[in-house]
Amino acid sequence: GTGSASIFEAAFAAKKVKVKAVKGVKKSVKVNWKSVEGADGYVIEYAKKANFKGKKTVTVSASKKAKTIKRLSAKKTYYVRVKAYKVVDNEKVYTAYSAKKKVRTK
Repeated sequence: GTGSASIFEAAFAAKKVKVKAVKGVKKSVKVNWKSVEGADGYVIEYAKKANFKGKKTVTVSASKKAKTIKRLSAKKTYYVRVKAYKVVDNEKVYTAYSAKKKVRTK
């Protein structure tokens, strides 16, 4: 983007999603986060490895502040992180990732 939009993009990209809680439930993980002002949606990444190798992603709308990731393996450790995005000129601008959270399914 150019001009004021790029300043806005930079300000948005500098934000960070704060994950409030990650809870392991039966074969799934429940993630709660604080909403980011101006976001059009959120991307949740999860993986069995701490370096997020082989990660999977779930995209949710901006109105959501929680998501249950289902169909996971039971009694396994997963790593979860969340980032927000905003669509500017048909392109997605992403914030930094939240801190990585470690959770074990039941």
